[in-house]
Amino acid sequence: MRMLTSLRCLAGVGIMTASGCGLVLGLDDFEDAAPADDTTLTGTGGGSTCEPESVAKCYSGPDGTKDVGICQAGTQACKRDGSGYEACKGEVTPAAETCASTDDEDCDGKDCVGWARFIGGAEEEMVSAVAVDSADNIYVGGNFEGAMSFGEDVLIAARDRDAFLVKFSASGEYVWSRQVGDVKSETLYSFAVNPQGDTFAVSLELEDDLSSMNMVLHKYDPDGRLLWRKPLGGKMCGIVPSTMAGMKFLPDGDIVLVGNFCGTIRFDDDHVLSNEADREEMFVARLRSSDGSVDDESGWVRVWGGENAQIAQDVIVDAAGNIILAGTFYNELVLGDLSYTSAGGTDVFLVKLTSRGLVSWARVVGGVDDEALWSIALDRLGGPAIAVGFQGMVDFGGGEIVANDRANALLKYTTSNVYEWGRAFDAALSVEGLLAESASDVLIVGGLVESVELGDKLLRAKSERDLVLVKVGPEGEPLWTRTFGLVGEGGVSAMASVLSGRGELLIAGAAEGRIDFGAGVMTPQGDGDVFVASFSP
Repeated sequence: MRMLTSLRCLAGVGIMTASGCGLVLGLDDFEDAAPADDTTLTGTGGGSTCEPESVAKCYSGPDGTKDVGICQAGTQACKRDGSGYEACKGEVTPAAETCASTDDEDCDGKDCVGWARFIGGAEEEMVSAVAVDSADNIYVGGNFEGAMSFGEDVLIAARDRDAFLVKFSASGEYVWSRQVGDVKSETLYSFAVNPQGDTFAVSLELEDDLSSMNMVLHKYDPDGRLLWRKPLGGKMCGIVPSTMAGMKFLPDGDIVLVGNFCGTIRFDDDHVLSNEADREEMFVARLRSSDGSVDDESGWVRVWGGENAQIAQDVIVDAAGNIILAGTFYNELVLGDLSYTSAGGTDVFLVKLTSRGLVSWARVVGGVDDEALWSIALDRLGGPAIAVGFQGMVDFGGGEIVANDRANALLKYTTSNVYEWGRAFDAALSVEGLLAESASDVLIVGGLVESVELGDKLLRAKSERDLVLVKVGPEGEPLWTRTFGLVGEGGVSAMASVLSGRGELLIAGAAEGRIDFGAGVMTPQGDGDVFVASFSP
């Protein structure tokens, strides 16, 4: 343990520094005396002598953390016989960082944020998803125009638009980047990373002629080398292309793909989907991660369609391998032999499937006006939380509520489809992502425009659009909120978020101008750039 002490020089020597006293008194006398106020020693004092009843400052935290954040030195008194110092009292050493407090608990000079960085170039970039592997490496994927630079590595779009993947270490250091696709215009829809670090990505290849398009499934190894690519097909549904809404891994390593399509989707020769109408049909497929085909024993493909649009928007998998599919539909939802009718306009749906693709339950969320799905998350017990946009009169399961203007709601259900709680809030607080930390707490990653009341707190945006983090408790009550934005700067949008295995919140998005998440002001290369940031919720 280090000690900061006051040195008492012998009378008549005069005022001098600690080293000066050492020269005058002699080395042995200097070691036996208490050190000066600005001197740090280690140990408990048990093996050293000191001046009886003197008091020393002490600090056992890592170098560079004393007097930073909450960290401060304590004191310890010399024993009466001068044989050493008592235990240190009152010192504060680094603790786990948390966004729940505005203090710097880990004493690194930053609060809430661990690290943050811009990536991009002079033109436009967008983020599609962010993921982590079992070693907490971070993967970000999206789309870009022109060129993107990563130090000495540069990606240059082959056409007007291309897709990218980039890998960072757990501490935010750049590892590698890859351009997805070839000479065609490429858009990255979704990607997922398994625990071993293999990356699976689905992109849309598009020619100048919009009638010529193709969804492609890619697999990369942990070093970013392309292992294989598998064309899936698809075509335009009127003016809307076939899309891949989401992908997740099952506990056994198989991958679940969810999307919407027109035309023909081919997983293998025995599993071909056909939809020649101008409206989308929804598909869910369980594929082998080894080659993207459908296993004869465990694999399956489900297709749902009707007279009107049924649009899958997201998918998530629980610890037992059950699959929760979420999306929206107009008028009628047809799930095989089951059908549901909307209360009016567009409604939100949740469908739970077993790992073998059988419907366990379904729920329709909606009222007389249009509802929209923003995000979905699962707690550790498999209970879904969803964020929806609504207006008018709606019953989400706990009784009717009315919103005269557009509003948002956070809703929580159990794994067996029982309503738990719901909280409505003004649409000025948008929801870009939901993450469930435990069986009870939910994190909202969103955007804030102007101001909004949340619980008993008024949140005010500093920029055109702030990034906002909100943690709610077991009954949906706000536990804490944090906002990030710079006065006079453009908007900040969180486009994707994920929790790492060690509980860090990783957010990827875009900032139109400078931004400071707490690690210093970052300035984009162009009007705006893509950012990646790590927080401690």
